[in-house]
Amino acid sequence: MNAKNNNVEIEFIESDLFSIINEKFDIIVSNPPYIKTDVIKRLSLEVQNEPHIALDGGQDGLDFYRDIVNNAYKYLEDEGYLALEIGYDQKNEVIGLIENSNNYKEIYSKKDLTGNDRIVICKRR
Repeated sequence: MNAKNNNVEIEFIESDLFSIINEKFDIIVSNPPYIKTDVIKRLSLEVQNEPHIALDGGQDGLDFYRDIVNNAYKYLEDEGYLALEIGYDQKNEVIGLIENSNNYKEIYSKKDLTGNDRIVICKRR
């Protein structure tokens, strides 16, 4: 809706990770489930009412990041960007996954308005 309201030409593709992707992009943006499985039951009732599949990132909260980091580079144009929303305490772990893959460069994080690290951005090598 924001793209339409702002007259921005953009192509959105809905896919279960990369299951139907067969092209390359300038940027891939993801807000994957990142909450640790055992933490979900301690969250506010409002958050717990969200679909479980939208919250549960596995035992360490990083299951989806592993898949995305290990595969996104195949679907990015040369020097294309990968941008990932992260949990406030996941910066170091997500950056570590990205660094260990050796498929990205220029890795950095950005803070939200409350000062928490909330996004990690990198560029395909």
